[in-house]
Amino acid sequence: MRVSDETNSPENWVRAVARGIWRFLLIVGVSAGLLYALWRLKPVVISLIIAAIFAYIMRPLAAWMLARRGFTAFHNACATLLARGLLLFRPSRASAPQTTLPIRLSLHARRMIATFYVLILLFVVGGYGGKLMVAPFVAEITHVATNWDREYRGRFQAYVRDANRWYETRISPEWRAWIAQQWEQAQQEDGLRPRMTEWFSYAIQHTGQAIHYVVELVLLPVIAFYFALDSRRLKREFVGTVPARYRREVLRSMRDFNQIMYSFVVGQAILCALAGIIVGLILALCGVPYALTLGLLAGATRAIPIIGPIVGGIPIVVLALVTRGPAVAALVLTAFTIMHFAESKFIMPYLIGDRMELHPVIVIVVLLIGQEFGGLLGMFFAAPIAALIRVLIRRYWLKDSRAKGGKPKKRRAVKAASSAG
Repeated sequence: MRVSDETNSPENWVRAVARGIWRFLLIVGVSAGLLYALWRLKPVVISLIIAAIFAYIMRPLAAWMLARRGFTAFHNACATLLARGLLLFRPSRASAPQTTLPIRLSLHARRMIATFYVLILLFVVGGYGGKLMVAPFVAEITHVATNWDREYRGRFQAYVRDANRWYETRISPEWRAWIAQQWEQAQQEDGLRPRMTEWFSYAIQHTGQAIHYVVELVLLPVIAFYFALDSRRLKREFVGTVPARYRREVLRSMRDFNQIMYSFVVGQAILCALAGIIVGLILALCGVPYALTLGLLAGATRAIPIIGPIVGGIPIVVLALVTRGPAVAALVLTAFTIMHFAESKFIMPYLIGDRMELHPVIVIVVLLIGQEFGGLLGMFFAAPIAALIRVLIRRYWLKDSRAKGGKPKKRRAVKAASSAG
């Protein structure tokens, strides 16, 4: 009784409450500091995330190369021939052995070669793919410039007349007067010169930022290469900084995060393929030239977070306008709008949610939350972050609550069994 009275004394209770408050404040302070550091290091974090996504694409391709027997045999033979060739140019060539044993490259060396091949392959595919996707627009611009007076001048003037006729008949006089007033104000000296000065200063201020982005683009393939090559080593070095009692849980969380991100990248790749196929079929049915190439452009730009369909859709609609006229361009624009709406509101939530075990409604909600906090990138990474939070909640919070609620039931079952015996 005395021990229980001492443990339940007001002094001990106050100390326990104070320790709990200080622990809570410490957790809140550390979390706020980490969030502030991540916010200040936002460009670095974004670069690392993009490099990690490329690494998720590169690792399966490198693993496929390593699984081929011919890959290992070929590079072992190349290493043996290289070693024998180096022996021929040694100063002590007479004392050197005439033959060398076959050299077997280590797994790390073979993985490094395979990862380098994949990186070169991505560069080649990206370069030739970009050239292939730009070719239709270059050809059409050249054709328009060559045949402007003979073919396109009259068509353009007809478009201008139709647009003026629509503007004069469909827009009310009040709105036309307001638009004309705004245009006159923009053309005045007092209104145009300050805007040009503002635009010029804005361009100068953001030149350094553009150079910084170029440097990041150069470093991204290097970071992705090391992520794909030494991901296990980097993981071990990171886990080595964690206290020993938390390492198992940290490893489990990192394994879950890897699975979530892999499912997310695969889901995005499926969406890109679907976008390319659907756009190619729509353009082919509408009679737009270069349908296959433009479908590849639509699939590639779909990988850009959120605004990718808009970036790929604008040049495709312009090309349809130049080659097939305004009716086909309007039809292509309508098809793009419907496809983008269906893909963003139905297909993407279902596909990404199915691969990450999230309901489509939850995916839409977290997309809106991500847009509110992180803009385009927040929307892009909202689904994997939500899946990771769900895993952590199920593992730590709900598990502890089930464990606390399950102990009395187990004790009651043991007592019932003992009384029955």
